[in-house]
Amino acid sequence: MNIRESSYGYWGSSSRFLWVAAGATVGIGNVARLPYLMGEHGGAVFLGFYLLCLLLVGLPLLATEWVLGRWMRDDVISGFRRVVDAAGASRFWVVIGYLSLASAVMVLSYYSVIAGWSLAYAVRAAGGVFDGIGVEHAREAFLSFAQDPERALSWHTIFMVTACIIVTHGFRDGIERAALRLLPTAFLVAIGLCLYTMLTGSTAEALRFLLTPDWQKFGWRGALEALQQAFFTMALGIGSMLALGSYLPARAPLKRLALGVVLIDTGFSLLAGLAIFALIFSAGVEPASGVALLFQALPAAFPAGVVGIVVALSLYTMLFIVTLTAASALLETTTRYLMDRFRTTRVFAATSSSLLIWFLGLGTLLSFGVLQDVTLMGRNFFGWMQWLTANWFAPATALLICIFTARIMPEEMARSAFGEREGWLFSLWRALLRYPTRLALIIILGYSAGLLDWIAELWG
Repeated sequence: MNIRESSYGYWGSSSRFLWVAAGATVGIGNVARLPYLMGEHGGAVFLGFYLLCLLLVGLPLLATEWVLGRWMRDDVISGFRRVVDAAGASRFWVVIGYLSLASAVMVLSYYSVIAGWSLAYAVRAAGGVFDGIGVEHAREAFLSFAQDPERALSWHTIFMVTACIIVTHGFRDGIERAALRLLPTAFLVAIGLCLYTMLTGSTAEALRFLLTPDWQKFGWRGALEALQQAFFTMALGIGSMLALGSYLPARAPLKRLALGVVLIDTGFSLLAGLAIFALIFSAGVEPASGVALLFQALPAAFPAGVVGIVVALSLYTMLFIVTLTAASALLETTTRYLMDRFRTTRVFAATSSSLLIWFLGLGTLLSFGVLQDVTLMGRNFFGWMQWLTANWFAPATALLICIFTARIMPEEMARSAFGEREGWLFSLWRALLRYPTRLALIIILGYSAGLLDWIAELWG
């Protein structure tokens, strides 16, 4: 069964799609988590195993989502109905589409709140707010900001409006054009920040922290963290790659594109991480991960004076850029669904999606303030949203996609959907999905559920 033509058109070229797909993977998680994990779990040893996991797990899954999206040429739910019927499979497998759509909405709802913080901090940096600030003061300032619903709501709204404007212009005139301009700009900023830290002589300690090999620090937990990070960094199981793949031409070189995305994603993470931790160590600030690194530790690490203002403004602008490109890809998933399901215009679909996600994001926003202590089973609203998407929805969706493509979809249909001319490449792809990739996803689910920690505790 041949791949049908796209009724909406195609990406401008393979190289343009490469920037779009890379923009969907590069985000705050890459900058704030991967470098810290490297430093905590064995440096170069962790990085080497992480790259291996990308090749054995991230790469085949990324290609699979593109393959399915390209074959479906529909929104994630209608598309999975088509592909399930064509494969003669049970309608149960349509649940993949529902999970993908739900994940896109939920992830973007809390991602937009955090992305709004990066924009707010860019404006604060331009005003010199971080000049001479201490670690404790930076922490108090962040908590005061995050717990103020009026200020946080403003930046959450501005970010969602910006993402909505990009998506309303279309996948080529909006998402593609934005990625082509914004992501290379973010790369140039990251390179500039690395050069600055090299000139000021603050990179040596950061390089030791990030790359010094230490097998004892690696251990089984380091291996699992590397595996988990390799999965999440590729934006898998949350619908965005399925949506982007629906506009891929039938002859697009999937192998080259997937390798390119891995290289861009990893390269940017290492560049940005090196710059950030060089600043951290030069100021004598304790390393941290995630939100604590970006919004509590980092403001206290900028140099004083005009140079510090420029460095802080550049860094938070870079963070805003990468969050915006990732958010645009997520918003396209829900926009395309509304366009196909209700036959609406792109403007109406993007605006409606943005309003829904904005409204859902209020729960996350208030979880840092008035709803902070409103919990269910020990988690507030934000805790549940993050726990459900990161620990269950995304890896479970990816596992179902893996099983469906490798075991349920007929081989001839899968071969036609894959589209690459080299027969060995198709065989390798299917073999990776059947064995290492599927096993890795089961391990990720077990680790997320705490099962592996429980086994380790019993063993110990």
